[in-house]
Amino acid sequence: MKKSDKGKFVGEVPLKWFILLHLSLILNSLAGTASKLAGRQKFLSFKFMFWYGVMLLITMSFAVAWQQILKNMSLTFAFTNKPITIVWGLIWGVTIFRETLTWKMILGSVIILIGIIVGVSDRQEVKS
Repeated sequence: MKKSDKGKFVGEVPLKWFILLHLSLILNSLAGTASKLAGRQKFLSFKFMFWYGVMLLITMSFAVAWQQILKNMSLTFAFTNKPITIVWGLIWGVTIFRETLTWKMILGSVIILIGIIVGVSDRQEVKS
């Protein structure tokens, strides 16, 4: 590790910003949870408006956080971490909504994660 890389994660991103990225992604995954809770309420009822407001507040907070994070790391690096929200979505489904986690859900999530990682990774050309 070079002296200039001290305190950086994978030589590119400061650990502080990596942690903030993941905290913001957890926050973003909760927007879907609030949306689902709003959808379970009678349209335009107090509970509907409350959960819809929570979803909007989370989404706006994430937008601000995302802009600050992108000032400190590349868009490509940030996007390679974004699929973790799929995992958080599964966790919220099981813990908050008491949904059953199936092997198909896990397999689908793994396929999506692998596809995104492969899609954004650097491919080194093989020289003959």
